[in-house]
Amino acid sequence: MLEEFTKYVNNYDMNDENIRLKYNHSIRVMELSRKYAQILGFNDEDIYLATLIGLLHDIGRFEQLRVYHSYNDRETIDHAEYGIEQLFDKGLIKNFTKDEKYYDIIKYAIKYHNKFKLPVCDNERMMMHAKLIRDVDKIDIIYLLGYLGELNSKATDDNLSPEIIAGFKNYSCVDDKYIRNHNDNLSRTFGYVFDIYNPELLPEIKKNIYYFYKQIDGEKYFKEIYNIVNKYIDERIDNNARY
Repeated sequence: MLEEFTKYVNNYDMNDENIRLKYNHSIRVMELSRKYAQILGFNDEDIYLATLIGLLHDIGRFEQLRVYHSYNDRETIDHAEYGIEQLFDKGLIKNFTKDEKYYDIIKYAIKYHNKFKLPVCDNERMMMHAKLIRDVDKIDIIYLLGYLGELNSKATDDNLSPEIIAGFKNYSCVDDKYIRNHNDNLSRTFGYVFDIYNPELLPEIKKNIYYFYKQIDGEKYFKEIYNIVNKYIDERIDNNARY
């Protein structure tokens, strides 16, 4: 699995730090997917499938960067949809699994891993995998921005938009339409917490959020929403609330 993925990514410029960034992110998400699939009690087949989805969830990123020279979906193309095109329209998926019984689950999980909301479907197995990849992807994004400091960005003197503060008080994710400045954009990372489905992941999320808060020097402008996020996490953990 990983050998085939590395072979694919080597078609791109591995000296490009943006390519390496997504390659390393994909491997970490693969490992997180396997880890939490085991913790959540997935059977062996679904552990394998979750691991594969974790590895392939961002496969559209590499071609996106080659064609558009950017990872900005809003200005280029939806990388999840682009990944499905590479995997299924161009047949790349057969390099990873030829078992077509998995294809609908892989498509669904990758298609919706980056969407603002996960639409409900009546296939419990699809939902199980879609929820997991959304959760573990957020774990690593926060880890990447906070602990690894890949964003290399600090809070500015911008005040958070009142709609964003109100959203945090209602335990709501940050809607892009309310982003008006740099700090509003940084707040999205804190808001990821409200979209976690599996409470088993929340302790790791909490640790990564702390590193992100410190990384951006967030005490002046983000202390209120940081406290809200921690309160929410603690309540979810205490109640073992599953969404």
